[in-house]
Amino acid sequence: MTHGARPDHGLSTGTIGLTQGVFQALTHMGPAAGVASSLLVAVSFAGAATPLAVILTLVVVLLIGIAVGSLARVFSSAGGLAAYVEQVLGRRAGIFVSWLYAPLELLIAPIVFIFFGQFLSGALQSSLGIAVPWWVFAVLAAVFVCVVNVRGVKQSTTAGVVLGLAEVVIFVALAVWIIVAQWNDNTLAVLDPSRALDPGWSGIFKAVVFSILAFQGFETAAPLAEETRDPKRVIPRTILYSALACGAFYLICSYAAVLGWGADRMGSFASDASPWIVLAQRFWGPVWLLVLFALINSFLGNANAGTTAASRIVFALGRAGRLPRRFAEVHPVHRTPTFSIYFQTVFGIVLTVVVGLLLGPTAAFSVIGAVITVFAIVIYIVTCAACIRYFTKEPRDRGFNVVLHVIVPAVAIVILLAPLWFQFVPWPDYPGNIGNAVAILLIAVALVSALLTGRRAPAGPSARIGDRDGEPVAKEPA
Repeated sequence: MTHGARPDHGLSTGTIGLTQGVFQALTHMGPAAGVASSLLVAVSFAGAATPLAVILTLVVVLLIGIAVGSLARVFSSAGGLAAYVEQVLGRRAGIFVSWLYAPLELLIAPIVFIFFGQFLSGALQSSLGIAVPWWVFAVLAAVFVCVVNVRGVKQSTTAGVVLGLAEVVIFVALAVWIIVAQWNDNTLAVLDPSRALDPGWSGIFKAVVFSILAFQGFETAAPLAEETRDPKRVIPRTILYSALACGAFYLICSYAAVLGWGADRMGSFASDASPWIVLAQRFWGPVWLLVLFALINSFLGNANAGTTAASRIVFALGRAGRLPRRFAEVHPVHRTPTFSIYFQTVFGIVLTVVVGLLLGPTAAFSVIGAVITVFAIVIYIVTCAACIRYFTKEPRDRGFNVVLHVIVPAVAIVILLAPLWFQFVPWPDYPGNIGNAVAILLIAVALVSALLTGRRAPAGPSARIGDRDGEPVAKEPA
């Protein structure tokens, strides 16, 4: 599978700019796919108050983005957040985050493939009467994403720009159309937590959990630092710009959904298989096919960006010796982490088909989504703690700012604890309990591994590139 590849002598450097970085993050979040999947689950809890949940999520995402961006101005590594944490909090903390961060990113493509396969299979069946098993579309999507990624990071992120622009334009156009058409129904009731389907703030914070899943990936420009031009300036801007853009997108779409469907009927919105297709048919007639195109676009772009980020993180772990060295192989021409991409593809196909067939695609999405969200919240909390630690350790030498480097990450940690609590309390019914149980088990394994192997583990994912306290980290021999 890796014929012609050779051990790492470096990724392709300086090939990504601000625009490509922003759309890498946007397509990783998959705005249209997020609206059709993760926010659809959020609606089942928050109902007509889903825009309020989106606003709260955007606030905490921006706070996290400021903390991550502050660290990105100091460290540059394909290891991303795991590298930042290790440089600041030590090897054990880095190992812990690595064994959450890598699985999290590896799960992004499979969860997208599952929902994509189910969505496209259902759309063809209901619209054209064509019956194709959902897993066929999932496997085809995985192969397509693999080919795009192997060809090169510039090609994969450029594809992200095209795919991301298309889906955003189409969905924003539909959302604005709905808001204008339903102008007399405009209301601030969407900010009232009592309108939640799960009463009060409990429903809002449960919706925030799945809204975080929709936002997950806003920080994934960080693992592309080694392939980015001027990463210390570009990466922090990329993180904040992508979070703001996606937040505005989710807000306008969630508000349009409430107006277009009806605030008092949002329970049926959450139970409909393709509510956005229904809205598009209702407000755009035959032009609804554009929305179908945008959703297909978004799912593929989302999986493409997830594979790009995951392969870089796995590559960094292989280069550091925490995974077999073969994971550090790069393509001799395209300079992409070939073996890591192939591994991600095979892993994604197997997990998608096996879990999807065992549990059914809907339950599989819920289970994998719970694991991703819990991992993301824990990683964000640890990263915010790293930001506080780094800038307060030697404040005079590190440009310390009490607001940016203490208050902002501390508030983010406090807010993140609320959705984490509501993810587990009360303990969910099947299949949500499977996702929670798997998340707890894997977090325990990562913690034990970090405690037992911390001292003798190889240097972390940032050890061969980046800065520490302003000084280049020495490279190991190739």
